[in-house]
Amino acid sequence: MKALLFPGDHQVIVADVPTPEPGPGEVRVAMRAAAVCGSDLHGFRAPAAARAATGQDKIIPGHEPAGVVDAVGPGVRHVAVGDRVGVYHYRGCGHCAECRGGRLKWCDQRRGYGGPIDGSDADYLITDEQNCLPLPDDMSFVTGALLMCVGGTAFRALAKLGLRWGDSLAVYGLGPVGLAALRCASAMGIRVIGVDPSEERRAIAGGIGAWKVVDGGDHAVAEQILELTGGGACGSLETSGSLAGRRTAVRAAAHRGRLVCVGSAMQMPRSIPPISSTGN
Repeated sequence: MKALLFPGDHQVIVADVPTPEPGPGEVRVAMRAAAVCGSDLHGFRAPAAARAATGQDKIIPGHEPAGVVDAVGPGVRHVAVGDRVGVYHYRGCGHCAECRGGRLKWCDQRRGYGGPIDGSDADYLITDEQNCLPLPDDMSFVTGALLMCVGGTAFRALAKLGLRWGDSLAVYGLGPVGLAALRCASAMGIRVIGVDPSEERRAIAGGIGAWKVVDGGDHAVAEQILELTGGGACGSLETSGSLAGRRTAVRAAAHRGRLVCVGSAMQMPRSIPPISSTGN
Protein backbone atom coordinates (compact mmCIF):
# COMPACT_ATOMS: atom_id res chain seq x y z
CA MET A 1 0.00 0.00 0.00
CA LYS A 2 0.98 3.66 -0.25
CA ALA A 3 1.85 5.59 2.90
CA LEU A 4 3.26 8.97 3.88
CA LEU A 5 6.42 9.22 5.98
CA PHE A 6 7.95 12.23 7.70
CA PRO A 7 11.73 11.74 7.66
CA GLY A 8 12.18 15.21 9.15
CA ASP A 9 13.67 18.46 7.88
CA HIS A 10 10.31 19.49 6.32
CA GLN A 11 10.23 16.49 3.99
CA VAL A 12 7.35 14.20 3.02
CA ILE A 13 7.88 10.83 1.35
CA VAL A 14 5.27 8.64 -0.34
CA ALA A 15 6.45 5.08 0.30
CA ASP A 16 5.39 1.56 -0.64
CA VAL A 17 4.89 -0.46 2.56
CA PRO A 18 3.30 -3.86 3.27
CA THR A 19 -0.48 -3.89 3.58
CA PRO A 20 -1.28 -4.87 7.19
CA GLU A 21 -3.57 -7.74 8.13
CA PRO A 22 -5.94 -7.58 11.13
CA GLY A 23 -5.24 -9.93 14.06
CA PRO A 24 -7.64 -11.14 16.77
CA GLY A 25 -10.06 -8.40 17.76
CA GLU A 26 -8.65 -6.08 15.12
CA VAL A 27 -10.19 -4.32 12.15
CA ARG A 28 -8.63 -2.99 8.95
CA VAL A 29 -10.06 0.29 7.71
CA ALA A 30 -9.60 1.57 4.16
CA MET A 31 -8.93 5.27 4.56
CA ARG A 32 -11.26 7.77 2.95
CA ALA A 33 -10.11 10.86 4.87
CA ALA A 34 -7.25 11.58 7.27
CA ALA A 35 -7.06 15.09 8.71
CA VAL A 36 -3.83 16.84 9.66
CA CYS A 37 -3.39 17.79 13.31
CA GLY A 38 -0.98 20.45 14.50
CA SER A 39 0.90 17.78 16.41
CA ASP A 40 1.57 15.93 13.14
CA LEU A 41 3.68 18.87 12.05
CA HIS A 42 6.13 18.33 14.91
CA GLY A 43 7.52 15.30 13.09
CA PHE A 44 7.48 17.10 9.77
CA ARG A 45 9.59 19.92 11.17
CA ALA A 46 11.90 17.86 13.41
CA PRO A 47 15.57 17.34 12.48
CA ALA A 48 16.01 14.31 10.24
CA ALA A 49 18.85 12.96 12.36
CA ALA A 50 16.66 12.96 15.45
CA ARG A 51 13.80 11.23 13.61
CA ALA A 52 16.13 8.54 12.29
CA ALA A 53 17.74 7.97 15.69
CA THR A 54 14.36 7.12 17.29
CA GLY A 55 12.91 5.25 14.31
CA GLN A 56 10.10 7.78 13.93
CA ASP A 57 11.06 8.34 10.31
CA LYS A 58 9.60 4.88 9.57
CA ILE A 59 6.31 5.42 11.46
CA ILE A 60 3.27 6.41 9.39
CA PRO A 61 1.83 9.68 10.80
CA GLY A 62 -1.81 10.66 11.23
CA HIS A 63 -4.41 10.16 13.96
CA GLU A 64 -7.65 11.64 12.59
CA PRO A 65 -9.00 8.77 10.45
CA ALA A 66 -12.30 7.95 8.77
CA GLY A 67 -13.01 5.22 6.27
CA VAL A 68 -14.67 1.92 5.47
CA VAL A 69 -13.99 -1.39 7.19
CA ASP A 70 -12.60 -3.77 4.59
CA ALA A 71 -11.38 -6.71 6.72
CA VAL A 72 -11.89 -8.02 10.26
CA GLY A 73 -9.84 -10.39 12.39
CA PRO A 74 -10.95 -13.37 14.49
CA GLY A 75 -13.29 -12.57 17.36
CA VAL A 76 -14.65 -9.29 15.97
CA ARG A 77 -18.39 -9.21 16.73
CA HIS A 78 -19.74 -5.68 16.45
CA VAL A 79 -17.99 -4.31 13.35
CA ALA A 80 -18.52 -5.66 9.84
CA VAL A 81 -16.96 -5.23 6.44
CA GLY A 82 -18.53 -2.23 4.73
CA ASP A 83 -19.17 -0.24 7.92
CA ARG A 84 -18.41 3.48 7.72
CA VAL A 85 -16.34 4.44 10.76
CA GLY A 86 -14.18 7.03 12.39
CA VAL A 87 -11.30 5.70 14.47
CA TYR A 88 -10.46 6.85 17.98
CA HIS A 89 -6.76 7.65 18.03
CA TYR A 90 -5.44 5.78 21.09
CA ARG A 91 -5.20 2.03 21.44
CA GLY A 92 -5.12 0.56 24.93
CA CYS A 93 -4.57 -2.84 26.49
CA GLY A 94 -8.31 -3.49 26.48
CA HIS A 95 -8.33 -5.05 29.94
CA CYS A 96 -7.54 -2.42 32.57
CA ALA A 97 -10.15 -0.34 34.38
CA GLU A 98 -9.45 2.66 32.16
CA CYS A 99 -9.95 0.68 28.95
CA ARG A 100 -13.09 -1.02 30.27
CA GLY A 101 -14.44 2.40 31.18
CA GLY A 102 -13.79 3.73 27.68
CA ARG A 103 -10.89 5.93 28.77
CA LEU A 104 -8.23 4.46 26.49
CA LYS A 105 -6.09 7.57 26.69
CA TRP A 106 -5.35 6.87 30.37
CA CYS A 107 -4.32 3.24 29.88
CA ASP A 108 -0.74 2.66 31.06
CA GLN A 109 -0.10 0.79 27.81
CA ARG A 110 -1.74 3.32 25.51
CA ARG A 111 -0.30 3.73 22.02
CA GLY A 112 -1.10 6.75 19.88
CA TYR A 113 -1.36 6.58 16.12
CA GLY A 114 1.53 8.28 14.41
CA GLY A 115 3.60 7.92 17.58
CA PRO A 116 4.70 4.40 18.52
CA ILE A 117 2.33 2.78 15.99
CA ASP A 118 1.51 3.43 12.34
CA GLY A 119 -1.17 6.04 11.76
CA SER A 120 -3.78 6.96 9.21
CA ASP A 121 -1.83 8.68 6.43
CA ALA A 122 -1.91 5.53 4.32
CA ASP A 123 -4.28 3.40 2.28
CA TYR A 124 -5.16 1.22 5.30
CA LEU A 125 -5.14 1.43 9.09
CA ILE A 126 -5.27 -1.36 11.67
CA THR A 127 -7.28 -0.67 14.80
CA ASP A 128 -9.16 -2.46 17.58
CA GLU A 129 -12.85 -3.17 17.23
CA GLN A 130 -13.67 -0.92 20.19
CA ASN A 131 -11.96 2.04 18.48
CA CYS A 132 -14.40 2.05 15.58
CA LEU A 133 -17.08 4.74 15.90
CA PRO A 134 -19.97 4.37 13.42
CA LEU A 135 -20.49 7.30 11.06
CA PRO A 136 -24.06 8.20 9.98
CA ASP A 137 -24.69 7.72 6.27
CA ASP A 138 -25.29 11.44 5.83
CA MET A 139 -21.97 12.43 7.44
CA SER A 140 -19.01 12.91 5.13
CA PHE A 141 -15.72 11.15 5.79
CA VAL A 142 -14.02 14.55 6.05
CA THR A 143 -16.36 15.58 8.86
CA GLY A 144 -15.89 12.21 10.52
CA ALA A 145 -12.11 12.54 10.42
CA LEU A 146 -12.22 16.03 11.93
CA LEU A 147 -14.41 14.80 14.77
CA MET A 148 -11.88 12.13 15.73
CA CYS A 149 -9.48 14.70 17.19
CA VAL A 150 -10.24 18.37 16.59
CA GLY A 151 -14.00 18.21 17.10
CA GLY A 152 -13.92 15.64 19.87
CA THR A 153 -11.24 17.51 21.79
CA ALA A 154 -13.17 20.77 21.56
CA PHE A 155 -16.49 19.25 22.59
CA ARG A 156 -15.04 17.33 25.54
CA ALA A 157 -13.35 20.48 26.81
CA LEU A 158 -16.66 22.36 26.62
CA ALA A 159 -18.40 19.58 28.52
CA LYS A 160 -15.90 19.96 31.36
CA LEU A 161 -16.72 23.67 31.65
CA GLY A 162 -20.38 22.91 32.34
CA LEU A 163 -21.68 26.11 30.73
CA ARG A 164 -25.34 26.94 30.13
CA TRP A 165 -27.30 29.04 27.65
CA GLY A 166 -26.40 32.70 28.04
CA ASP A 167 -23.09 32.09 29.83
CA SER A 168 -19.91 33.73 28.58
CA LEU A 169 -16.92 31.79 27.26
CA ALA A 170 -13.50 33.16 26.34
CA VAL A 171 -11.61 30.99 23.85
CA TYR A 172 -7.88 31.72 23.78
CA GLY A 173 -6.37 30.57 20.49
CA LEU A 174 -8.50 30.37 17.35
CA GLY A 175 -6.80 27.49 15.58
CA PRO A 176 -8.77 24.37 14.57
CA VAL A 177 -9.63 23.29 18.15
CA GLY A 178 -10.47 26.80 19.30
CA LEU A 179 -12.70 27.46 16.29
CA ALA A 180 -14.43 24.09 16.69
CA ALA A 181 -15.14 24.90 20.33
CA LEU A 182 -16.41 28.34 19.37
CA ARG A 183 -18.74 26.82 16.78
CA CYS A 184 -20.14 24.27 19.21
CA ALA A 185 -20.53 26.74 22.06
CA SER A 186 -22.28 29.38 19.96
CA ALA A 187 -24.74 26.71 18.79
CA MET A 188 -25.52 26.07 22.48
CA GLY A 189 -26.45 29.70 23.03
CA ILE A 190 -23.20 30.59 24.81
CA ARG A 191 -21.72 34.07 24.29
CA VAL A 192 -18.24 33.34 22.92
CA ILE A 193 -15.34 35.78 22.96
CA GLY A 194 -12.60 34.67 20.57
CA VAL A 195 -9.05 35.76 21.41
CA ASP A 196 -6.16 35.52 18.93
CA PRO A 197 -3.40 37.82 17.64
CA SER A 198 -4.20 36.79 14.04
CA GLU A 199 -6.59 39.14 12.27
CA GLU A 200 -7.46 36.40 9.80
CA ARG A 201 -8.44 33.97 12.55
CA ARG A 202 -10.46 36.61 14.35
CA ALA A 203 -12.34 37.27 11.11
CA ILE A 204 -13.13 33.57 10.74
CA ALA A 205 -14.34 33.45 14.35
CA GLY A 206 -16.63 36.43 13.74
CA GLY A 207 -18.09 34.68 10.71
CA ILE A 208 -18.97 31.43 12.51
CA GLY A 209 -20.71 32.74 15.59
CA ALA A 210 -18.35 34.59 17.91
CA TRP A 211 -20.15 37.17 20.05
CA LYS A 212 -17.02 39.31 20.28
CA VAL A 213 -13.39 39.00 19.15
CA VAL A 214 -10.32 40.40 20.90
CA ASP A 215 -6.81 40.90 19.57
CA GLY A 216 -4.64 38.51 21.57
CA GLY A 217 -1.63 40.71 20.90
CA ASP A 218 -3.15 43.60 22.83
CA HIS A 219 -1.60 44.11 26.27
CA ALA A 220 -5.07 44.75 27.79
CA VAL A 221 -6.83 41.51 26.77
CA ALA A 222 -7.90 40.65 30.31
CA GLU A 223 -9.30 44.13 30.91
CA GLN A 224 -11.32 43.96 27.69
CA ILE A 225 -12.83 40.61 28.62
CA LEU A 226 -13.64 41.81 32.13
CA GLU A 227 -15.44 44.80 30.65
CA LEU A 228 -17.30 42.81 27.97
CA THR A 229 -18.56 40.25 30.48
CA GLY A 230 -19.23 42.59 33.38
CA GLY A 231 -16.79 40.92 35.72
CA GLY A 232 -15.17 37.98 33.98
CA ALA A 233 -15.86 35.01 31.70
CA CYS A 234 -17.94 32.16 33.14
CA GLY A 235 -15.72 29.72 31.26
CA SER A 236 -12.27 29.96 29.71
CA LEU A 237 -10.85 27.55 27.14
CA GLU A 238 -7.13 27.86 26.40
CA THR A 239 -6.11 26.10 23.19
CA SER A 240 -2.99 27.98 22.12
CA GLY A 241 -0.44 26.49 24.50
CA SER A 242 0.64 30.05 25.29
CA LEU A 243 1.69 30.85 28.84
CA ALA A 244 0.50 34.41 28.27
CA GLY A 245 -2.87 33.04 27.22
CA ARG A 246 -3.13 30.95 30.38
CA ARG A 247 -2.23 33.88 32.59
CA THR A 248 -4.83 36.04 30.86
CA ALA A 249 -7.45 33.31 31.21
CA VAL A 250 -6.95 33.33 34.97
CA ARG A 251 -6.97 37.12 35.19
CA ALA A 252 -10.16 37.42 33.11
CA ALA A 253 -12.14 34.63 34.80
CA ALA A 254 -15.33 35.36 36.71
CA HIS A 255 -15.80 34.49 40.36
CA ARG A 256 -16.26 30.69 40.39
CA GLY A 257 -15.38 30.66 36.70
CA ARG A 258 -13.84 27.52 35.21
CA LEU A 259 -10.73 27.10 33.07
CA VAL A 260 -9.79 24.19 30.81
CA CYS A 261 -6.37 24.10 29.10
CA VAL A 262 -6.09 22.10 25.90
CA GLY A 263 -3.02 23.61 24.22
CA SER A 264 0.40 22.14 25.00
CA ALA A 265 2.84 24.67 26.43
CA MET A 266 6.59 24.22 26.24
CA GLN A 267 6.90 25.07 29.91
CA MET A 268 4.57 25.86 32.76
CA PRO A 269 4.83 29.09 34.76
CA ARG A 270 6.39 28.81 38.21
CA SER A 271 3.66 31.02 39.56
CA ILE A 272 0.45 32.71 38.47
CA PRO A 273 0.60 36.52 38.42
CA PRO A 274 -1.55 38.29 41.02
CA ILE A 275 -5.23 38.66 40.17
CA SER A 276 -6.24 42.19 39.28
CA SER A 277 -8.25 44.17 41.82
CA THR A 278 -11.59 43.82 40.02
CA GLY A 279 -13.28 41.54 42.49
CA ASN A 280 -12.55 38.30 40.60
